[in-house]
Amino acid sequence: MLNALEVMGIAIVAGLAAGKAAERLAVPSVAGYVVVGVLLGGSVLGVFGAPVLARMGIVGDLALGVIAFSIGGELEWRVVRQLAQSLFPIVLLEASGAMVAVTASVWWLTGNPPLALVLGAISAATAPAATVMVIRELRAAGVLTRTLMAVVGIDDAIALVLYAFGAAVAKAMLTGGASVSWAGVAATAGWEIGGALALGAAAGLLVGPLLSRLGSREQVLALAIGALVGIAGLAARLDFSPLLANMTFGVLLINIAPMSTRALVEDVALLGAPILIGFFVLAGAHLRLDLLPALGLLGVVYLVARMAGKVSGAWLGAVLSKAAPEVRHNIGLGLLSQVGIAIGLSLVVANEFSAYGEAGKRLAVTVINVLLATTVVTELLGPWLTKHALIRAGEAGRADTERGETVR
Repeated sequence: MLNALEVMGIAIVAGLAAGKAAERLAVPSVAGYVVVGVLLGGSVLGVFGAPVLARMGIVGDLALGVIAFSIGGELEWRVVRQLAQSLFPIVLLEASGAMVAVTASVWWLTGNPPLALVLGAISAATAPAATVMVIRELRAAGVLTRTLMAVVGIDDAIALVLYAFGAAVAKAMLTGGASVSWAGVAATAGWEIGGALALGAAAGLLVGPLLSRLGSREQVLALAIGALVGIAGLAARLDFSPLLANMTFGVLLINIAPMSTRALVEDVALLGAPILIGFFVLAGAHLRLDLLPALGLLGVVYLVARMAGKVSGAWLGAVLSKAAPEVRHNIGLGLLSQVGIAIGLSLVVANEFSAYGEAGKRLAVTVINVLLATTVVTELLGPWLTKHALIRAGEAGRADTERGETVR
């Protein structure tokens, strides 16, 4: 059996090669990571079997800490204030629209409320990397482009909060059965979410003032990584949300010490890049191809409901915020890619819910297979629809035009 270092080495190298191949096919590199993970997993080649994957949980913890911290590190108060005035209706309604649509549809199809809540919460997340990639490739600029960039920048933060709440309710249902107490559900959700916010904020208040006093970027990075890992471990011990805690840590740092934190976010992303590649490869290895026929209808319902909730919610939010016609008619099409934090959350489900008996284990297996299977579809369809939306809005190529006008 391969040891942990061998597994990680194979995952990073194979993932890098698959990512480059995916880029040549004009497909997001993350899709290549997931696909090669499926090939190396127990369903195909068997290089990464279940016993191997069971020993690699720390990779997921590190990767998710990096993702959550990076999200928080983008949320400066000035950005949040701008969103509150103009874009919060779009962000809140497209995220909650997906959650409501998926939760209701999956509940109706399966009669399984915990499964419906968890899938609904995860469905709120959008993949910012795919959207940004298309915008850069098209050299797009304009009101739709600016709105899309802002929405995907905060979308995953909303998704983390929704997941923390949905997961807390689902856990209470699994343990309480028919006699579930909604007061107990609220207390569980409050503990998981409130505790995570408090832990991340406390860490940020302690670490933030120290950043400017350290002598080098290496020391700043060491302190931040140490805090990030410690936050994740302490949050897991206290049953807080590690993702939400590390996102809050990033939010506090970018607002307490913005100059130091902007460079720090770049350094964390650079250091975390190979970890993220290995993480997505190992995530793909969890896919059980033998279960896909049984999950076929559930996967279709999830995809359709998520797309309908995102598009209708984004449109309604744009109408309420009195956004430009280009935004109202196209914004939803740019929010359909789903990878990154969604796959990360599916692995969180696999780790957390396996402790809740057979029902929890079945839920975990179902969620990770639905998310991994549908990710391939969304990563192919999402960028194409984003491209279509930007072209239809007349914003493709306008970055070069605006730069030329500025020069003249």
